[in-house]
Amino acid sequence: MKKTIVEKHFDKVAKDYDYYKEKNSFYYDHLKKLLKTLIPQHKNVFEFGCGTGDLIVSLNPASAVGYDPSYEMVKIAKKKHKGIIFTTQLPKGLFNYIFMSDVIEHLENPKGEFKKMVGLMTKKTVFICTMANPIWEPVLMVAEKLGLKMPEGPHTRIKNYELRMMMEKAGLKITKHDYKLLMPIYIPFITSFINNFLENYFKRLSFIEYFVAVKV
Repeated sequence: MKKTIVEKHFDKVAKDYDYYKEKNSFYYDHLKKLLKTLIPQHKNVFEFGCGTGDLIVSLNPASAVGYDPSYEMVKIAKKKHKGIIFTTQLPKGLFNYIFMSDVIEHLENPKGEFKKMVGLMTKKTVFICTMANPIWEPVLMVAEKLGLKMPEGPHTRIKNYELRMMMEKAGLKITKHDYKLLMPIYIPFITSFINNFLENYFKRLSFIEYFVAVKV
């Protein structure tokens, strides 16, 4: 099967993926903390767009499947993490929790992918979608030009009202929409002050935007 432009991009950046994650570890550590508040340990978890597998492993699942269309990403994930299934094919079956992080902006047909997720859900399954707040896009593009973050490749930042409509039309009911991490980089004293004392006042400007949903 012919690879898409997005698949080709992530195959190309796979070898440097973990380097950029380490470079931006402050953000990724907080993303893991957020996911842990939403997904309890020892559950049956599916990650859509797993990259090299670090997020799903950090959740300490009882069983897990990580899916990514990039063959190179999955190859690295399999080498790094044993005991978890990593695949380039969407799995069959049902899961307790399903999540995607920093993936939605790369999908050509988000609503169609949401429908696929619904097919893996029961009425009790929780679906979580996290993404970079679109208002940060200019900053992210500058950071990419400076080599401070991974090349994003083809992507489209989706506004929350558009994403809400897509999810609802796909058969999902949103139970929570929130923001986290006003300051996504570490600067001694400043970052702690901003995130601990100012975030509640300027929450909609926070870097991480996320949705929690269930099957209708």
